[in-house]
Amino acid sequence: MSEGKEITLLAEMTLNAPVDETVLGALQLLMTAVRQEPGCVEYAAHVHASDQRRIVFYERWASQKALDVHGAAPALAAWRATVGHRLAGDPKLTFWTRLG
Repeated sequence: MSEGKEITLLAEMTLNAPVDETVLGALQLLMTAVRQEPGCVEYAAHVHASDQRRIVFYERWASQKALDVHGAAPALAAWRATVGHRLAGDPKLTFWTRLG
């Protein structure tokens, strides 16, 4: 990925159980903090309409550098500490290039 280009990332994960108050609280903290990170263009979490165990993050970053910094940010570490043990496998990360 080119350093100067905006990056779109979809991060999909499945939990062992449906989203509950603990996960919702962690999501709110995460989104609030990440949206303040340098280079964050857009950051939103969604739960699947019919399978409340599935979450997808839609992320837009100004550059690869900004995304790399996010990967080591305290907010993401806190999310992993709270929710990581609830994951039913590794998250699926897919990278996208915006057209137009």
